[in-house]
Amino acid sequence: MYYEFYCPVKIVSGDNAIFNLPNELNRLKAKKPLIVTDEGVKKSGIIDSLIKMAFDESKKPMPLIFNNIPVESSTKAVENLLSFFKQNDCDSIVAVGGGSVIDSSKALNMLIAENKDSLKELAGVDIIKNRGVPFVVIPTTAGTGSEVTSVAVIFNEDSNSKMAFASSLLMPDVAIIDPASTQTLPKKLTASSGIDALSHAIEAYISIQSNPISRALAFESVKTIWENLPAAVKDKENRQARENMLNASVIAGMAFSNSMVGIVHSLAHSAGSVLHIPHGVAVSLFLVAGVKENADASAKELSELLNAVAYMNEYRGTTKQRAERFIYFLEKFVNQIKEEAHLPLTLNDVGFEEEQEDKIIKLAVRDGSSIFSKVTLTKERAKNMINAAKI
Repeated sequence: MYYEFYCPVKIVSGDNAIFNLPNELNRLKAKKPLIVTDEGVKKSGIIDSLIKMAFDESKKPMPLIFNNIPVESSTKAVENLLSFFKQNDCDSIVAVGGGSVIDSSKALNMLIAENKDSLKELAGVDIIKNRGVPFVVIPTTAGTGSEVTSVAVIFNEDSNSKMAFASSLLMPDVAIIDPASTQTLPKKLTASSGIDALSHAIEAYISIQSNPISRALAFESVKTIWENLPAAVKDKENRQARENMLNASVIAGMAFSNSMVGIVHSLAHSAGSVLHIPHGVAVSLFLVAGVKENADASAKELSELLNAVAYMNEYRGTTKQRAERFIYFLEKFVNQIKEEAHLPLTLNDVGFEEEQEDKIIKLAVRDGSSIFSKVTLTKERAKNMINAAKI
């Protein structure tokens, strides 16, 4: 088997890891960093308390802050971010937030590296050719894994669709993983981002680009999420569960950045664009349906994942039986998490209307994620997943 695996991101993880930020910026020779975040993270106090304390202790000036990133990354938000970056002569980026903030920061770095003002001509795989400015990420959700991935997704307001970008040059220099950064995360976000991380791990494991390293990482991520997400959702003060979820998200990110995802994300991307729902919520609606569509083609891999989620006495049976057992446990697990966090249970709960189905299907079958799946995302298969998500 031929494969390539790449993850150059330095990971700094653990209690008080945030206090390493000034030193990491100094190591990267960053003189005037810009903190990119959103209003929710700004209000949480992470920046004004922890990050400010880190700079005060290091006797370095607190960086400028841009906190106008929307819940869904958008081309206009990135253009405004670029303008702010240039006007203030910044030379580096510190992303503090979830997937939208991190992807917006990646997009900013793309524009800086390529000396462009618009993202539209940079969409696709390996379009960018230059490395951007020093880039540090502090994730505040345990789900996207974007702090260690080579991909970004940005909503294009003009086409009402999501643009995907992929390049190893998008990867941050440093990811700082500190459980304090997710301490104030609401229950719904803890749950939806955790399910997103689980989907990354599962789809990486069953991808056509799956390899020994990505499978080992994905398996460990599934196991860790299974053991910690329920506790993290139920009790936001459970610091160990939150730290474990952050690490599981990073590990899943490393896996799927190399193996990529599949049809679950194709439907999530398209439904997210049409229905304007958060990515984690969209994934939670399609995860089980997408895995069921892969049941036959990926029976061996799904049967192996049973070992990550079940007791020893569940391992008996044929490969097909074990795969079916895994899907049974997965459906039960996802539904329990959604119910505990009061997440939408079906597409109907997020305002889905029948006339939107064709648009979602059309976008889904064109989405690049599906090419890494063992099963082809036909219109019929996309329709099956939508029907399953409506129940």
